[in-house]
Amino acid sequence: MAHWRVDPHVLMRHIPPGLELDLFDSQAYVSAVVFSVDPFRLRGLPPIRGMRRFWQMNIRTYVRRGAKPGVWFLRLETSRPWPARLGKLAYALPFEPADMTVMDGGERLAIGVVSRAGDGPALSLGFRRAGSRMPWYEPAPDSIEAWLLNRYALYARALGTVLETGVVHRPWMIQPAEARVGEMSLLELYGCHGEPALACSAETRTARIGLPRPAIGLPYSPDNCSFARWMRSRSARTRARRSAMSSS
Repeated sequence: MAHWRVDPHVLMRHIPPGLELDLFDSQAYVSAVVFSVDPFRLRGLPPIRGMRRFWQMNIRTYVRRGAKPGVWFLRLETSRPWPARLGKLAYALPFEPADMTVMDGGERLAIGVVSRAGDGPALSLGFRRAGSRMPWYEPAPDSIEAWLLNRYALYARALGTVLETGVVHRPWMIQPAEARVGEMSLLELYGCHGEPALACSAETRTARIGLPRPAIGLPYSPDNCSFARWMRSRSARTRARRSAMSSS
């Protein structure tokens, strides 16, 4: 993963009302996170056929709702159609179809992404991992790495409402990495220029992703209803209002 410092004013237009751009030492950050999903499954079910292993790239920035930090996805790129459709329908995430080429050579990783959306913005990244030359370590609590990685809420927007989705996984263990950038028109859309401020690689983790819940207008609580239940209750309230109006 690679991280760029970005002018906060450039990013503000991408952040919806109800969320605040999160800063570290008065700096905003945009990250390109590349990872493989293996396996992809719904909880309690076997892996979905045809989705055993695929690569995905997330372009994200960092926000908070009150005191709760989280991640705001600017866009997500994958060459597999089913993860993109599921992410859009179930989580309202901004997935875009893309042509992706990944060359994984152990300590070296090369990624090429050409989005099929818009004018086809592209990104090419090369990483050199520390590998066996350095042990994995957990970032210090007050470090920039911990600030970037230790976030357990994903935010999205649907039907004018900000949604919050909880994420659970073990703490990240990381290594420093070197990153080199070629084409980066995909990132220039969000104010990124030149080489990243820092890069790292992360140890494999299993992540459990919950159901999205409305974040704005309701106090955060694990007992809040799921998005689907909230939509049903909203529809019921609408029907009740229409019934009351017709009867009058």
